[in-house]
Amino acid sequence: MSYAFKLAGACIAFLLLGVLGILIFDAIWMRVGLGAAIVVICGGLLLFAWNTDRKDKAARAGLDELPRV
Repeated sequence: MSYAFKLAGACIAFLLLGVLGILIFDAIWMRVGLGAAIVVICGGLLLFAWNTDRKDKAARAGLDELPRV
């Protein structure tokens, strides 16, 4: 039963984030146009991916120098 509640909570959170994203995208689109809105959204996603990759590389920094087993 706990799994069902967690799944339902995750679905509701995902839905709310989607609605928030649509509202933000709509507000940007109305002000600057569709092309600029896509650039802003994709730029934010690229920045997030770069930051995540940088943190992951820092966590794995010493693993390449380990001897082979």
